[in-house]
Amino acid sequence: MVGEWIMRLRNVGVVVAFCTVVEPAPAEELTVCGYNVQSGGAAVSGVAPRIAAAQGCDIWGLSEVQDESWARAFAEAAEEGEDSGVDFAYILGATGRADRLAILYDRHRFEALEHFELTHINVGGRVRAPLVVRLRDRVSEQEFYFMVNHLYRSRASQRHLQARLLNEWARNQSLPVIAVGDYNFDWRVEDGETDHDEGFDALIGAGEFAWVRPPAPLVKSQCSTTYNSVLDFVFVAGAAQGWAGVSEIVVVPGDCPDDETTSDHRPVRATFDLPNKEPLPTDSRGRMRVILERVSRLEGELRELRQLIEQAIEQP
Repeated sequence: MVGEWIMRLRNVGVVVAFCTVVEPAPAEELTVCGYNVQSGGAAVSGVAPRIAAAQGCDIWGLSEVQDESWARAFAEAAEEGEDSGVDFAYILGATGRADRLAILYDRHRFEALEHFELTHINVGGRVRAPLVVRLRDRVSEQEFYFMVNHLYRSRASQRHLQARLLNEWARNQSLPVIAVGDYNFDWRVEDGETDHDEGFDALIGAGEFAWVRPPAPLVKSQCSTTYNSVLDFVFVAGAAQGWAGVSEIVVVPGDCPDDETTSDHRPVRATFDLPNKEPLPTDSRGRMRVILERVSRLEGELRELRQLIEQAIEQP
C-alpha cells in the first residue's frame, strides 16, 4: 500500500511538471532491447551480466526464458547500474514450456495498462504465443504496444503463417507497435535483400510493419558458424513508423562463439524519439485550456493520493 501511494506521488510530480510547461516539450527518448537468452543452452549466470551491461534500456523483450526464476533474475539484472529510481517489473508468457517469452519494463517510467498473448498465432499450440503489453509513458502520456515474438524455426510454412497473422493483427491496431524478437527470417548479412526467408516479406506486407534496420555493415545476430544471417529484429507498426529510430546488433568482444553459460544470440537495441501525445498549442487560449485539463487530472490524482495515505495510516 505504501509503495502504491509513493508511486502515485511520483506521478503527481510528473503532472505538476507538465502543468508548468509553457513550451512544447522535446520528444522523450525510448530505448528497447530484444534478446534470445537461450534456455537449455545457457545459464542465468552467463546471461544476466550481459543484460546488466546494456545500460539505458527501458524495455526488454526476451525469448527462450526458461521459467519465472529466470524472468525475475533478468529483471534484477536490468536494474544494475541504472539510476536509483529504475524499477523493472516482468511479464512472463504462459506458453512455450521452457522456452517462454518475457517482457521487462521500468514501471517507474511506464504504466502497464494490460497484457495478453495472441494465442491464435501460436500455430498448432506447439511453440510460443506472441506476448504483448500496452504501456503508457508517464511523462509524455504516449500509449503504445510493445511485443516480443519467437517464430517457428524448424517449420517454415508455420513460420510464414505466423508472419501473416502478425501482419493482420497489426493492420487492426490503432496504437503504435514496437515488436522485437527472434523471427528466424535468416536475412543474410551480405545480400539479404535477395536472400532472406519469405516470412520477412509476409510480416512487412502492405507496409504494416517496418524494420528498424541497423546501419551497414550488418553483423549476424547469432553465433552459428553455419548461418551468417540476422535472426533477431526490431519492427515498428502504425504511428511508430513515424518515430525517429536507430538500431544496432550489440557486439561485445568474445560473445561468439558462446559457451555453456552464455546465449548464442546477440541483443538487438533500438532507440526512438517518443513524441509527446499532447503538445501545448501555440496560441495562449489553447495553452490555458490544455493546462486546465492537466490541472483537473492533477486534482484527481491528489484525491486518490489522499485516500491511499489515509488508508495506510488507518492500517495497524
